[in-house]
Amino acid sequence: MNLANASKKKRIAMIIPGGIGTGSNNIGIPVLERMIRLLAVDFEVTVFQLFKRNKGYQVEGFELIDVYSSRPWLRALKLFFAFRRVHRLRKFEVVHGFWILPNGFLAVLLGKIFGLKSVVSILGGDAIALPEINYGQLIRPFYRRVSFWTLTHADEVTALTRYLVHNLQSMGMRPRMIHIIPWGIDTNLFAFREKQMQQPIHFLHIANLHPVKDQETLLRAFKIIADQVESHLTLIGEGVLELRVKTLARELGIENRITFLGLLPYEALPAYYAGADILLHTSRSEGQSEVVTEAMSSGVVVCGTKVGLIYDLEEYCAGVPVGDYTLLAEKVMMLVRDPDSMILVRKRAYDWVRVHSIHWTTQQTGVLYNQQ
Repeated sequence: MNLANASKKKRIAMIIPGGIGTGSNNIGIPVLERMIRLLAVDFEVTVFQLFKRNKGYQVEGFELIDVYSSRPWLRALKLFFAFRRVHRLRKFEVVHGFWILPNGFLAVLLGKIFGLKSVVSILGGDAIALPEINYGQLIRPFYRRVSFWTLTHADEVTALTRYLVHNLQSMGMRPRMIHIIPWGIDTNLFAFREKQMQQPIHFLHIANLHPVKDQETLLRAFKIIADQVESHLTLIGEGVLELRVKTLARELGIENRITFLGLLPYEALPAYYAGADILLHTSRSEGQSEVVTEAMSSGVVVCGTKVGLIYDLEEYCAGVPVGDYTLLAEKVMMLVRDPDSMILVRKRAYDWVRVHSIHWTTQQTGVLYNQQ
């Protein structure tokens, strides 16, 4: 990095839980890393990561500092001293926490201590409470109070979807200005393709096999569909419910119409979108769901439950209430039997994704950094 040019850039500190150089094959959170790389073109970025990166992983264009500890209080202490040390050298102007807890909370505290502008991004499980499956940070009253304090005292707050904001409001969050900034994706990687409906129809599902993703609704909807039209489902993902999902597929008599692929590298996914007609996404809750955005960008029609982006963009996909596999199957079959509607939905969805690309996301975020 050219130090003369870097000195003219606004200096941004980011706090993330993990996501850069973590996980199998360093996959991390691809869209988060890509977004930070793009922001680092216009800003001098230092990222404090509360999780240990994989050995040997290096980044270019921004600074990445690990402050990992297995003890939360020690991790926070390490963050404070690392932040103070770098701040003395760089003089940060903005501190941005991704997810409300603990990163947004820590960003607000550091902003108050060092007199910096604080930005907090609401991204998913930090704005959810699903006690029936023990999911979401807002289940616990203490975490809820700390979350609401964080959002009240942050200088700027962003959320991926209106769905998340409505969840927070329904749980008692005080009204305040929240900027809705979905995470766009690389539309060159997930390229749009005009396509005719295949025979059999190719369905796709990409998600962790976890209760919040509700693969039971997925399989029961697919069973109804498969009984009416020749179809095949490709399921990409792994998780704690893998055995249960495979058992249910066998019990429903649809195991021969499903291909289980496990976890795949991010770079392999565009080929599966290219070969799919319809994405089935049946989560109980989502912050946004990048797979929905990727599918829309690739010309794959999205059908699923009204959470995350599907909640926000009903006119661009087919949405049903959480768990309603019968209605989901009905809506899918309505589209299958009406090719003109499929084409219209596909085009509308792609037009939205093309506008709300990852470059739009970074531009919107940069505007918040520059506002006084």
